Amino acid sequence: MAKKFTDKDGNTFVEVKPWYKKWWIWVIAVVIVIFAIGAFSSGSNDSSSTSPKTHKATTSKTKNTNDSNTVSTGKKLSLSEDSFTINKEADYNPNYSDNSWAQTKVNISKVRVIKINTKKYYDGDKTYPVQGIIMVHFKVTPARDIDFYPTQGTLVANGQQVDADSGNSDDFDGEISKGATQTGNVVFILKKMTDVNTIKSIRLKWDADYDTDNYDDDNSSKTYDITMNLNN
Repeated sequence: MAKKFTDKDGNTFVEVKPWYKKWWIWVIAVVIVIFAIGAFSSGSNDSSSTSPKTHKATTSKTKNTNDSNTVSTGKKLSLSEDSFTINKEADYNPNYSDNSWAQTKVNISKVRVIKINTKKYYDGDKTYPVQGIIMVHFKVTPARDIDFYPTQGTLVANGQQVDADSGNSDDFDGEISKGATQTGNVVFILKKMTDVNTIKSIRLKWDADYDTDNYDDDNSSKTYDITMNLNN
């Protein structure tokens, strides 16, 4: 209950307590603090429950159903004069070697059989559709100066005989000096190829010779004639 005071002039005053001495102020303050603590705790729980989850990355493997030496690509094969789209190819490593003529070491380390998307091809005389390419990789090391011409040779495969495409082949043959090593691809363009796996073997023929003053030297020229089975 508030106290009353009367001064000497007869005026009456009521004593007013400071706000911080009023009990209901502290009740309200306590209630506000309780609600604030509750709200903070609720916010912390919500934050933890909605935090992003971490997922372990996984990878999947695609099984290759092709043969071990056969690859389907769709890539472009760019040669010296022409460009072709590869449909399918098979690579073989025949490891053919020969040093029977003039101690010249000849090695054929790789044969690529390529099925291409059918394309019009001009061979210098006429234009016709082609379906396949065979690339033969040579390595030649002579023991004397020789002339060696596989880019002017021929190939027989599946009953087709074709001349080497010298324009699209690598420029590595011709005159080769003693002790030098020349490597390069010889390219053959086939009119027909239903599938790379139908080419089971190839026959190659090309000429070589060397200069000599000995007219009795019957070994001065040679026609190579080899057949290679294609398998790995």
